[in-house]
Amino acid sequence: MGVSAFAAKAQSKTSDLALIAGVTKHVQEEAAPKKPLKPVLKYNPVYWALNGSLTFYQKVISPQISAGCLYETSCSRFSRKALQEYGIIKGVALTADRLSRCNRISAAGISRDRFSAGGKVVDEPSMYRFK
Repeated sequence: MGVSAFAAKAQSKTSDLALIAGVTKHVQEEAAPKKPLKPVLKYNPVYWALNGSLTFYQKVISPQISAGCLYETSCSRFSRKALQEYGIIKGVALTADRLSRCNRISAAGISRDRFSAGGKVVDEPSMYRFK
């Protein structure tokens, strides 16, 4: 891994320490086996356009702005998971909701039990499923 790879992935002190240790959350998530796409999403051009936009943002824009996310799962990863799990309509709605809550002002209303040991809020798309 060259110096530029470290610079591109370094977004916070926690990420830097994880890079030095040789373990990153992104690598662990990418190594996990992927679920097969639902047949409706497999051939949907809107899904692929949204997925391509997310990939572009994650690979090109996000490393350059070095923004720290309030949530344990970054907003772009949450969006990708929501689109895969719920489809386009509910996935876009969940993404819009998440982006509207991704600021320090809304963090004041989050209960303490939703915070992880690392100080980030745990919020996964699976938490929005009806029981």
